[in-house]
Amino acid sequence: MHAQHSFKTAICTDYENLLFACQGALENWNARREEIITHGFASKQTADELVHLAAAYARAYSHLESHKERCELCRFVSKIGGRNYPSISVAALEKKPVA
Repeated sequence: MHAQHSFKTAICTDYENLLFACQGALENWNARREEIITHGFASKQTADELVHLAAAYARAYSHLESHKERCELCRFVSKIGGRNYPSISVAALEKKPVA
């Protein structure tokens, strides 16, 4: 159904797991939204479902962002590697290469 993606996150498995959860939530939301648009299912129930899926993505993204701020390992790796984690997260979720 969905393509399997892999991310190189250096060392932090928590960050990697959060990134996969965030991507999964975004893919679920996008897939359901596309299905509703394609088939024209417009009802209060589908609107509520989309709000629920959007909220699930927002929670997953929030957990990812807060982890990067709290995790000593992620902060350290970011500092020594000169990484810009916000651009990495966005690029990964949008499936774009990081410059």
